[in-house]
Amino acid sequence: MASENAKAVAKEVLETIGRGKRVNKGDIIEKNGYSKTTSLTPTLVTNTKSYQKELKPLITKLKDERDRAIKAMKGKISKAKYRDLTDGINKLTKNIQLLSGKETEHVKFELDEETKKDIDKLTKRSNREQGQ
Repeated sequence: MASENAKAVAKEVLETIGRGKRVNKGDIIEKNGYSKTTSLTPTLVTNTKSYQKELKPLITKLKDERDRAIKAMKGKISKAKYRDLTDGINKLTKNIQLLSGKETEHVKFELDEETKKDIDKLTKRSNREQGQ
C-alpha cells in the first residue's frame, strides 16, 4: 500500500526544488503528517517505495544530464568550459544524492538512548506497514 504522506513529501520536495529554494526534508516531513522524531531521520521517509517512485522520473533525467555533461567533457580543452562542466556535474550529482535519499555530506552526531529507541520503534512499524 502506497503511503500518501510519503508521496506528499516527495511532491513538496520537488516543488521546493522547482522554486529554487533550499530543501529541508525534516521540515517538509513534519509538515506532511509525520512526527517530530521521524522528521529527525528523513531516511525513514525518503527510503520508502512511495517516495522513491515519485522522484524516479526526475532522478532519471538528472542522471541523463550528468552523463551528457561527462561525455561533453572529453572534447573540451578550454579550462573555463571544462570547469563549468565539472561544476555542473557536481551539482547534478548532489541533487541526485539528495533526491534519492543518499548522503550529500558526512555529519556525525550522537542520539540519546530515548531517541534511538523511538527510531527503532518507528522503523519496525514502518517495515511492518510496508510488508517487509
